[in-house]
Amino acid sequence: MPNFHEATSHSYISVRKNSFYLDWETQPKNFKAYPHFQLRFKIDDFDELTNLNLIGGITYEKKYPQGKYYLRTNPSAGGLYPCEIYLQIRGLNGLISGVYHYEPLSKTICLLYEIENDGVEYYFKDKRKQKGITFLLSSIYFRSSWKYRNRAIRYILLDGGHALGAIYAAMCVMKKDSKIVFDFDKLALNDIFGFREDEMLMVALSSSIETEQETKQIKNKFPFVSGCDFLETNNFIEDAYKASVLYQSDDIIELDFFRKIDTNTLKNSILNRRSIRAFKKIAITNNEFLFIINNIFDFAIKHKVDIFYTVHMVDNKLQGLYKNQELIREGNFSKKSSYLSLEQNIGGESAATFYFTSNEEEAYQKVNLLSGFLAQIIYLKSEIKNIGCTGIGAYYDDEVKEFLETSNNILYLLAIGK
Repeated sequence: MPNFHEATSHSYISVRKNSFYLDWETQPKNFKAYPHFQLRFKIDDFDELTNLNLIGGITYEKKYPQGKYYLRTNPSAGGLYPCEIYLQIRGLNGLISGVYHYEPLSKTICLLYEIENDGVEYYFKDKRKQKGITFLLSSIYFRSSWKYRNRAIRYILLDGGHALGAIYAAMCVMKKDSKIVFDFDKLALNDIFGFREDEMLMVALSSSIETEQETKQIKNKFPFVSGCDFLETNNFIEDAYKASVLYQSDDIIELDFFRKIDTNTLKNSILNRRSIRAFKKIAITNNEFLFIINNIFDFAIKHKVDIFYTVHMVDNKLQGLYKNQELIREGNFSKKSSYLSLEQNIGGESAATFYFTSNEEEAYQKVNLLSGFLAQIIYLKSEIKNIGCTGIGAYYDDEVKEFLETSNNILYLLAIGK
């Protein structure tokens, strides 16, 4: 799998050599809609689903001459939103047990398939019925590859991680537990859900209670519905997905990022979160910084993600390069951070810039998804403290490695500040 990662590396020369014209009039649509005749339920009509729109709902509208542009609870590279959310509901009052598609524009869930003894649990390691909600995240990669070409293999995984973090945060607001599941039969479910080459499942999150009954396999395939109004296939991305989709992983249940934050504060953070475009170059306090990173590093290390960061403007904290909270090189690296961020000032004018890295080869999808997930946690905790945050998916890969003195793959950059 590293060959796919290395093949999408940016360098000073490649960025200038491989530039191309992008016609924004050709952008594919980024909302999937099933046929109008399928049964839908308004989320707000059900007490069991209160606050469910926080999983990926629209938080702001911008109007342009060519139409409306929507911001959602999760950030997305280029605002392209390749992710779709499916959910299986079982045993909730007033709702048909079945597999649904979440439609953020109408704030509805669309019933795709009614379940009884069958269900998506059959395709997980433990086939027992789950009472509650199981979320399944997919990516319609062309929404991203339309702009980013082959490098979109990285962005769809990071975007999936952001979406996963948004679902987890929503479950915290709803006072429900969460379990992240990576190891399930995604290829079989891709087929059952009617996906063709354009859409692919990446990760699941279960907010449910396990029963003693085993689940049977789903009897019928769902009809194909395109997630874009047109499609340009990308063999590189499809091959990279297939090469990395099968790996073993334990479920993640040790999720404790928002326990001491009241639900109204967290909900407001979810609704108000934005990706900022510039910093005023004002320092943040060390207490604010510690609040934002609390529990992040232990979790990351446990799951084979090393996080480096450069401190530029944090009161009472030495400027320098850190790895997993240990200072490894003292100095002012703001100009260097800007340069490494594809010469974007935002990378060096921040209070701190994080570098998510990993040498994990077998579970390449997992470490990328978790990098996006942890970035979403940092986004929301920064918002709570009125601190700006933005993801940086474009950077000079090899030069970042050289600066960090690591052989790890560079997965993501994230800047915070005022």
